[in-house]
Amino acid sequence: MKETVLILSKTQMNNNQVCVGGLTLNGRYVRLLDENGNNQPENTDLAPKQAWEIEFNERPNNTPPHVEDILVINRVRKGSLKDEITIKDFIEKRNIPIWKGSPDYLFDNLIQWTSSGSGYIDNAGGVPQHSVGFWISDKDLRRKDYNGIRYQYSSTSGWRSIKFKGIENPVDVIPAGTLIRVSLARWKAFDENETPKCWLQLSGWYDLGQHSDENDDLPF
Repeated sequence: MKETVLILSKTQMNNNQVCVGGLTLNGRYVRLLDENGNNQPENTDLAPKQAWEIEFNERPNNTPPHVEDILVINRVRKGSLKDEITIKDFIEKRNIPIWKGSPDYLFDNLIQWTSSGSGYIDNAGGVPQHSVGFWISDKDLRRKDYNGIRYQYSSTSGWRSIKFKGIENPVDVIPAGTLIRVSLARWKAFDENETPKCWLQLSGWYDLGQHSDENDDLPF
């Protein structure tokens, strides 16, 4: 199978790897694994706003909500998104849903929250149809670090604190109205007595003044 994919995010992983996410021109979320099912190396040349023609196989036995995984066999660089076209323009043209307002609405209202403000899903609370998505917050997200870089949303319902796993330089405030990419980490249980969970994370944001300096832009 072959598709043109716009790269949307790179998320830091363990073991010197990154998770690379994108969107096909017909609006399908994809996560670009190598042909053996591994994440991309930290020094990969794949970067947000690049377009690639990707030849791939479907990954067998994808476990929801991580249904986006594909196995990349070959790829050819096709250019970049034009500077005057925002990621928001690109996804709205393809009728990709954008969650708006409180983070409580993320992933089909299925996010549960710990007392310290971390969000997660589990089987008991329901599993969404996919593990990535776009969000526009109605409030500023303010950086407040603990156990890594985190951004807080003020809520009368309790703490909402989302760990940042993207590659952008952290900012003190992500202004309300900014397009944000969120994702769910892989299923994990920290001990044998714990129910496996997928933890909510902030994968990146768009159009805070960053522009490509390349000349091979494509008019998507």
